[in-house]
Amino acid sequence: MKKVYLNVLFLLAITSYSYNSYAVDVEPKKASHLKSSDFGELVKNYMPNTNSSTSWNYKTNSPNIFWGTGIELNKDDKDDKEYQKSGYLRLTFDSFTLKESSYNNPKSVLSEAAWDITYNGKNKKDVSRISIDHQTTAIMISDIDNKRIEPFKSLIKQNIIYKPVCFYKIDSANYSIAYNLTSPNKKPIYLVYSTSAGSSGYSTSYDLFLEKNAMYDYFEGYIDAISFLSCLN
Repeated sequence: MKKVYLNVLFLLAITSYSYNSYAVDVEPKKASHLKSSDFGELVKNYMPNTNSSTSWNYKTNSPNIFWGTGIELNKDDKDDKEYQKSGYLRLTFDSFTLKESSYNNPKSVLSEAAWDITYNGKNKKDVSRISIDHQTTAIMISDIDNKRIEPFKSLIKQNIIYKPVCFYKIDSANYSIAYNLTSPNKKPIYLVYSTSAGSSGYSTSYDLFLEKNAMYDYFEGYIDAISFLSCLN
């Protein structure tokens, strides 16, 4: 009887450990069951293998993403409508995890902030851009946290080489840089790393592109009278 009791306790302990390795305190709660991914690991998973077809579509999926919507038409931009599919995922940057916003938050201990992920495309089949940001839960973040979610160490750990190809700047705290990403046995993709600052703090986003022209088109939308844009050939 004692042996059976101990076996039951052991099984409960194993089950609890297995569950808690995924289920942590995350905001929103629907992302709590997801496994966390390092940013560089996530990016590398989106880089097609050299011997595969170069395409993303709305079925390009991961068990580490909780999809909150189906494919929807974004009608916000009347001149450039896109189809979108949005959800949440958990990310680390060289072991650092972002916390939810403390603004008007009564919690004494802040939860981990899940990241927004959105697939974007001109039709319901093909995805031309994958957007990742922290606007839903972390909102505006501190200068220190903004530096800790820079992508470079995480990319290097995954043997991903990044080369700047475009630079857009309003001032020293508001800019976007496009990088060509390469890695052995992978086809290149493009990463646009954007940071903006305001009175409440910083906001950072990442956009992934398969095609150079799609990345260039995205940058052209930034041009205005007070900005500076430069791209390498």
